[in-house]
Amino acid sequence: MQDDYLIGRTVHGNLLIKARIGEGGMGQVYLASNVEVQERRYAVKILKRELTHDARFRQYFYDEARHQAQLDHPNIVQMIDYFHIDDDYYLVLEYVDGQSLSEMIESKGKNGLPEKQALSTVKGVLAGLDCAHRLAILHRDVKSSNVLVDRSGRARLTDFGIAMQAGGPGASQGANVMGTPAYMSPEQLRNSADIDHRSDVYSAGVVLFEALTGRLPFTGETFEAVQAQQMAHAAPDPRRFNPKIRRGVAEVVRRALRIDPAERFQGCGAFLKALEKLDSDKWKYVLVSACVMAALSVYLVKALVIDRQAIHNVLTSATRAHNLLCREQTLREFRERQRDIATADGFSDLTTSFTKLISDSDRNMVTFSSDYSQALHRLTDFNQLAVRQVLDAPESDPHTRETKPRLRADYQQYRETGQPPSTQAMRGNCPQIGYDASE
Repeated sequence: MQDDYLIGRTVHGNLLIKARIGEGGMGQVYLASNVEVQERRYAVKILKRELTHDARFRQYFYDEARHQAQLDHPNIVQMIDYFHIDDDYYLVLEYVDGQSLSEMIESKGKNGLPEKQALSTVKGVLAGLDCAHRLAILHRDVKSSNVLVDRSGRARLTDFGIAMQAGGPGASQGANVMGTPAYMSPEQLRNSADIDHRSDVYSAGVVLFEALTGRLPFTGETFEAVQAQQMAHAAPDPRRFNPKIRRGVAEVVRRALRIDPAERFQGCGAFLKALEKLDSDKWKYVLVSACVMAALSVYLVKALVIDRQAIHNVLTSATRAHNLLCREQTLREFRERQRDIATADGFSDLTTSFTKLISDSDRNMVTFSSDYSQALHRLTDFNQLAVRQVLDAPESDPHTRETKPRLRADYQQYRETGQPPSTQAMRGNCPQIGYDASE
């Protein structure tokens, strides 16, 4: 069915296929409209059949589609629906009338975009990624061609995890390494399964570097070529290629591109705040003078305010680690069920594959548990009055609000015993969501 004879046909009851508008590693993209409301337009992606013939990919397609359907953010292309008809698998996405960031950069030649435009666009990308990370959803393939900019200038992030499972450009390099090499973090180049949200931070840094300079920090046709450059040299200063870039902007970019994930921004929200802070630097000396002249009591209050913001950032990191662990726990349960089914049906190869994936989940949960424990330890470095105020304050963020009582109890236990919750204890506190393999 994946051919131009689809044009003019109606699928799934109300989707009129009007024109083919693109083609990529996953399949073809068509412009469609609602039969009854012609003004309502969609981008319909039809996956290649060589991908959907793999039963594991089909299950992954539905699992990831369900996750992506949760993403409701102004800087993320909204998934409307997902379904299959016979051997064809469809994704129905919000249609964005605009162009990709890669096309915008290419139109500027080697100069890159004006700094103000580049920063505005990437801030939108970071806001969208931060929303996804708060739901424990990684993108894994952040690159300029996956950023659509509509006619109002708003950046819209598209192509989340399904594109990665399908094996984007370069996927043939290794079973565990998938993605576009020049945009991938060092840890993703080693093993795409062994990454967390900080890998998306790195890739967003590459996109910002490219938007500012018109080129990529590291280039190469293979994973090995890019990785060799990453390990041999720190990311270049973008001002070498565009002297108009402010020093502060260049420093933010290079921090996002650190080899060690622990040295990068610890989330896209922190990356975004660093860029926003650059806009207020002109007030820095005024604020410093005001602090010097202020009374001691005012200084102490300000210190508490600063502490509260930093504490909130740590709580966000802890919440993200908790959510990632719980999502991995749910995925592990699904993999266990699939392994048992494969064993019962006598499929030894699938049994072996799912057993390895279960081990991967166990390792990932240990990592997320460690990140959670480190966040609890960092809370002890702050003014404890400020810590109690933040932990006891009403929470507007629904994702943090759900985990805050658990955070409060775990921190109290850590203060009393010096022991953070074990990985097993954290797994036992996760909500029981489960997977329905029949869907």
